Amino acid sequence: MGLFSRGKKEDILAKKQAELTRYTEQFDAAVSMVTSTIDNLRRINEGIQEKIGEIEDYQSELAKTRNGLDSAKSKNERIIQNFSSLLGE
Repeated sequence: MGLFSRGKKEDILAKKQAELTRYTEQFDAAVSMVTSTIDNLRRINEGIQEKIGEIEDYQSELAKTRNGLDSAKSKNERIIQNFSSLLGE
């Protein structure tokens, strides 16, 4: 009977070791999936940051263009005013 009990204990131990192996494999798969998701989100954020940079460059160029247009308009208004004064308008 002692041998039977020992064999039964070994069977239970083997089952528990197999369960541990499955849990370890599931854990490894879950960690891999999370790691992959993190990497994908980082790549997405890099793309977003690149687009933000492009928009900021575009906004900077627009602001320069706007300032140039405002300056040209002011000069034109002064010239119009000076010519109007010369003509007595």
